[in-house]
Amino acid sequence: MTDIITIQNNVLTILEKVKMQLRTNPHFDSVKTKSNQNDLVTNRDIQIEKEVVAYLNEKFPNAKIISEEGFGNHPLDLSGLVFFVDPIDGTMNFVKSHDQFASMIGVYNNGQPLFGAILDVIQDQIYYGGTSIGAFVNNQKIPILADPPLNEVLITVSNHLLQSEMSKYQKLVAKSSGLRIFGSAGIVFTRLLLGKEYLYIGKFKPWDLAAGLAIGQAIGINATTIDEKPINMIKSQLVIVGTRCATQQALDVISRV
Repeated sequence: MTDIITIQNNVLTILEKVKMQLRTNPHFDSVKTKSNQNDLVTNRDIQIEKEVVAYLNEKFPNAKIISEEGFGNHPLDLSGLVFFVDPIDGTMNFVKSHDQFASMIGVYNNGQPLFGAILDVIQDQIYYGGTSIGAFVNNQKIPILADPPLNEVLITVSNHLLQSEMSKYQKLVAKSSGLRIFGSAGIVFTRLLLGKEYLYIGKFKPWDLAAGLAIGQAIGINATTIDEKPINMIKSQLVIVGTRCATQQALDVISRV
């Protein structure tokens, strides 16, 4: 297996290039819908993903790549080295409000999180790390997180879940210190990593989850499906992400609804 420092250096190099592109020219020429009116893709999503995938293919020719816009190599399993690429996470924010969007690359080895990086474009911050090296933001080490109870923390529940299953999650929100919604998994993960929030529930695609979980496991963040089964990184799943105490208490609340 390629050593983690080589992986880190190459992932951060390509994300720096993405950052320069999006900060220099944050505009787009075309926008289309995918699965529904709120699921958008721009020409910049496609252009950036193609460039990231081409770079990773050059540097890691034997690796597999799973990517949001489909320019990876569509592996059927997670054996070996696997990269998860989300070129612009929070495309609706990118299009409508021009902030709170991210670029993410997660790296797994034989199905286990190895390394992740999240670029918060507008804030000019790159979060990165893994269990063997710790977690960092702009080269500053992030400490291990505290483990507060649910009633002391802010949480995020995805907008889709709140709209489709409001009654199920109202009690959970009421048990917490409050609800925050951002429209970008990457941005929410940055808040989890800094201890601004401690719980996140949503239906995640693999590329939504891979980078943040790889970084977060180094400082006390873990994830499980809502029915407490192992996560399958080949498909979408309803997942709860957070620190130990808040996660367990949230699962207890949801199980009684």
